[in-house]
Amino acid sequence: MAFSHFVPQQSSQAFLWSILNSITDPIFVKDRQHNWVFVNDALCQFMGYERAAIIGKSDYDFFCETEADVFWKRDELVFTTGVADEHEELITDCQGETHIISTKKSLFSDEVGNSFLVGSIRLIGSKDKIETTLLRQTINQLEQEIHERQETEKRFRRHSNALQQLVQSEKLQHDDFQIAIQYITEVASLGLDVARVSVWLYTEQRLGIECLDLYEQGKNCHSSGLEFSVCDFPKYFQALKEEQIIAVSDVHTDSRTAEFSATYTTPFGIASMLDARIWSRGEVIGVVCCEHLATQRQWTLEEESFIGSITDFVRLVIESRDRKTAEATLRQQTQQLEEALQELKRTQTQIIQSEKMSSLGQLVAGVAHEINNPVNFIYGNINPAINYIHDLFHIINLYQEYYPYPVEVIREEIEAIDLEFLMTDLPKLLSSMKIGADRIRQIVISLRNFSRLDEAEYKAVDIHEGIDSTLLILENRLKAKPNYSGIKVIKKYGKLPLVECYAGQLNQVFMNILTNAIDALEERDEQRTLKEIQASPSRIRICTEVVNKNQIAIKIADNALGIPEDIQKRIFDPFFTTKSIGKGTGMGMSISYQIVTENHHGSLECISSPGQGTEFVILIPLKQRRLVNQPPEETSLRNNN
Repeated sequence: MAFSHFVPQQSSQAFLWSILNSITDPIFVKDRQHNWVFVNDALCQFMGYERAAIIGKSDYDFFCETEADVFWKRDELVFTTGVADEHEELITDCQGETHIISTKKSLFSDEVGNSFLVGSIRLIGSKDKIETTLLRQTINQLEQEIHERQETEKRFRRHSNALQQLVQSEKLQHDDFQIAIQYITEVASLGLDVARVSVWLYTEQRLGIECLDLYEQGKNCHSSGLEFSVCDFPKYFQALKEEQIIAVSDVHTDSRTAEFSATYTTPFGIASMLDARIWSRGEVIGVVCCEHLATQRQWTLEEESFIGSITDFVRLVIESRDRKTAEATLRQQTQQLEEALQELKRTQTQIIQSEKMSSLGQLVAGVAHEINNPVNFIYGNINPAINYIHDLFHIINLYQEYYPYPVEVIREEIEAIDLEFLMTDLPKLLSSMKIGADRIRQIVISLRNFSRLDEAEYKAVDIHEGIDSTLLILENRLKAKPNYSGIKVIKKYGKLPLVECYAGQLNQVFMNILTNAIDALEERDEQRTLKEIQASPSRIRICTEVVNKNQIAIKIADNALGIPEDIQKRIFDPFFTTKSIGKGTGMGMSISYQIVTENHHGSLECISSPGQGTEFVILIPLKQRRLVNQPPEETSLRNNN
């Protein structure tokens, strides 16, 4: 969109341009797609580009991805909330120099409703302040991530408790249909923490929807009977046909709900809405509507998942009303409710684990990057340092050969520093430093291989590389310590081709299985004497092999105490754990099973007997694209161990 749309009159536009170009601070305007539509002369000079090269481009065309991500996120916040933003940010200019800038950004709209972000920049930073700001930004980011994670877990617990109430409640099994619907809206209101929750069903002719029940949390009361017709609110009903979830943060500006402003949302003070359609017997039969009052609210993925599960409960109650046999109705209803709860748990588990592993991957990649630069500097200068020292030693030897009798002061200094020992030991010292630097470089490479943040699609990778990277990260728990002989890792790698997979996700699976094996071995060794440990040391065996032309197998086994049969049946269930409170969440093996079976179309099997240790067998196809539309081969490895 041209900037002329933002300034409609040509004379006003030219006058405004002349004013903005006379300002010494950089000024810019971005459209809703985050592309520059106007920049003044000061900004062109600051960035080192002509105006024509900047207009129509975005931050990603001129700055590194990390900086561009920060700019995009803060700009998007202004676009979505309309609140002006003033913030200090880091920016790297075209000469590669990093500066601290203070930006002020505000949101404006033209006569046809198009949104524009207008911002100004002021250079304020020095090198010391950049380092301080970097530290402050890192701390703020970590605090924000912790807060977001805590809020996510708090919402998850509230959602789980609400759904558990619905599963266990006798009210949903009550013959009175209205009592069941009212109970669902009350539980949904508490679980989602919204002021109003209502259930609407299409009328018989499907010309509108009628409110079966509206629960208002503040008044603790129920009402019904309100109707909305399709002809009065066409955009909303069109969205209801096309979208499973209608998440609206601002009901007055969103096109799907703006038509409600005069008659519904404004009179009742509704600011945000989260609607989920009710799907039954192959068609949309109604909608569950959640309404947040007074202030705007950004709906999260877990909240959308939660309200989607609520619609399942509503659907089941509606369907049960139509059945003749109450006993058959209750059995089917309970089964479907439990399935809905398990599906929610699985979805919530995936969201939480994804956030945690994403944060871990970013942290690992960041640490690896920060370590890599100084280590490369040290490593790259060791060999020249060795050569320089050899040259100096050569000069010293020449002096000793041609001037064997130095003056008294030099003789005393030679004895004081023990020159002969120094010339012998210094090369050894530098050699040790080189070995240490090389070891750090190997660790950095392993950390990068483990994180693999850039691999969002299937890629052909070396599975052994991922296993080795995971083992390196866990090395501190595997190596021997005082009064503990450590855990021996036995690797029997087969000759594997490159495997198409989500490498980062498979690394998570390896991490979960190996961590559980280490925990089991440490728990067993705590109960044994040193003599018993020496007689039968703890070990983990990792084997890989090609099973057939389409599949490979990865086997990870330990010689711990094994897993009882009753626990084996539940080992892949979400939130099931045998560890004490605070040591396990019950999500690791569930997520691992999902990654292997759903994301990679393979299988994950646990083989264990009490006292005989435990083995996990992972089967995955070599080529994912060939197997996406057909099930993987049924292959059992029980007899190949």
